[in-house]
Parts: sequence; structure tokens; C-alpha cells
Amino acid sequence: MARYERVSEIYELLSASQEPVSLNHLCGSLNASTATVKRLVRFLRDELHAPVVFDRDGGGYRLEHDTRHAKNIVGPTYDSKELSALLSAHEILDQIPPGIFRRETASLRARLEKLLYKRPTGHTGLRDRVALQLPQKRDIHEAHFETVVTALATQKRLSIAYKSRSREVDTERTVSPQRLTFYRSNWYLAAWCHRTLDLRIFALDRVSQATMTPIPSHAVAAKVLAVRLSSAYGIFEGEATHTAHLRFTANAARWVADEEWHPQQRLDHRADGAIELHVPYYRSTELVMDILRFGAEVEVLAPKALRTEVAAALKKAAALY
Repeated sequence: MARYERVSEIYELLSASQEPVSLNHLCGSLNASTATVKRLVRFLRDELHAPVVFDRDGGGYRLEHDTRHAKNIVGPTYDSKELSALLSAHEILDQIPPGIFRRETASLRARLEKLLYKRPTGHTGLRDRVALQLPQKRDIHEAHFETVVTALATQKRLSIAYKSRSREVDTERTVSPQRLTFYRSNWYLAAWCHRTLDLRIFALDRVSQATMTPIPSHAVAAKVLAVRLSSAYGIFEGEATHTAHLRFTANAARWVADEEWHPQQRLDHRADGAIELHVPYYRSTELVMDILRFGAEVEVLAPKALRTEVAAALKKAAALY
């Protein structure tokens, strides 16, 4: 992909210039060697069929005057974040089970397929070289997934049978779908629960029955959703009320320093190479699991309740050995 970005830059430089562009100027603009620029120009001309010529009198490269057919000849280019997002989106959409949502997203998946894998050269080798693994993915009932998506799209209430993992009790609820989220390989529905009169998060793999009703959904304000669903750590709903203060060793810092645990996190670097991470949270369940992944490489400095909870979990685990 870096090649396409550089080729696109050369094409833009040639398109914007009224005069031939010298090889030295191209090298300086791309911060590349003479050999690299020449190779990119050949790729632009021979593979992408751009009308690039070398003007000996002008001492540089130029596009032939009639370049109307050459618009967008290089095709779309992406930076690393865009490419990562597009690849992830394509693979996630490809995981959607058959049904209305898959049919609705068919054109989008086809577009992503073309953008990512059917490049202007005709090469499709990238598809065989890119894979997105979805560990710990749980199966969901295809019909229930379709019903949930339909209710979300048409803003209708749902009648569901649900068994949460925390209580293992079957409950029947009427909910108003608000947001569907793909998180850590699984699908979750944020909905207004008409039994508790509050927002709740439902794992779709725990929905054993789903029926759409003709009753319009109860709408939750966008600002409320943003606070309740995005301000705290992890998938659990709730406005952040605590901040975890975690200290990672210099060894663990090599990984953690480049990770985003939360959009509102704060990261402090220490002289010994350690880092201290501050993360807002509401419920500690998911945060504790992530802290435990680092074992002795992390210490909870605050709050005291979180420190005690993690210490108890470590003692319980150690007792098994």
C-alpha cells in the first residue's frame, strides 16, 4: 500500500505542475532515492497506464496534455489507520450471518472488496495475505440477529428471552434497541429495558428468543447514549464514576504504551521506563480481567477497592497452584 501512496503523490505532483518535474524534485518531495523514484514512475506508466513521458527539453517528467481519461488512475490510497479500519470493517461484515443485515450490507462489502483487493493492476494477492482473526467468538442465532437488526432499523420494540451469564436466570423483557456493537469478536445490543426503565447491554449470543413488536421504540437522547455507553471502560453501560491508576513495569510498558485502553485515558512515563495509566471506569469486571493479563507486570495504585479486588483474584488464582 505504501507504493500506491507514493505513486499517487508522484501523479499529483505531475498533475499540479505546468512544467516538467525534475527527477531531483521528485526525489526530494518523496524523500526517496533516484532508483526508487524511477521504479515508481515506471510502475505509474507501465502498470497503471498513466500518460507519463520524460521531456528531454524540459529536463523532467510530465503528463501528456490530454489526461482527462487518467483521472483517478491511481485509485484510492490509504494511510495506515485507514487501511486497518477498512480491512477490519470488511472482515467483520463478512462474519455477519445470512439474513436481512447481510443482504443490506452486500453492496458495502462488495465496495470494500473492490477498494482493498481489486487494485488497478488487477492483482488480488493481498486477499490471501491479510487475515483478521476473531478469537473467542460466540455463536448467535441467525434469525434472532436478523430480528434485532430489523427492529433497530425500523425503530420498533423487541420482546426477548434473555439469560445473563452473571445470574444464569431466564428473563423475558421488552426492550427498545438503541445501538448494536461488535466488540471483542461478539455482538452486543444496547437497549432501553422497559422492565428496569434503564439502559442495559445484552449479549446477542444469550438471546434465546426475539420477536419484533409493532410498538415504536422509546428513543434515548444521543447525548445520554454517548455518556452511558462510551465514557466508561469496556462494553458495560454506565457513566464513568472511578479512575483506575495502574503502574506497568518497563517491560510491560513496551506494549501498553502503544495501546488505547480508553479514549480518555492518561499516560505518564516514568524515569525508570515504567508507565502509569489512568483509565475511567464504572464497573470493574472487564477492567479486572484485563489487569490480570499482565500478572506481576502491573500494580493497581488506586482506587483502593479496585486494588483489593485484583489482589483477591490473584490470591485465589495462586491458591490453585
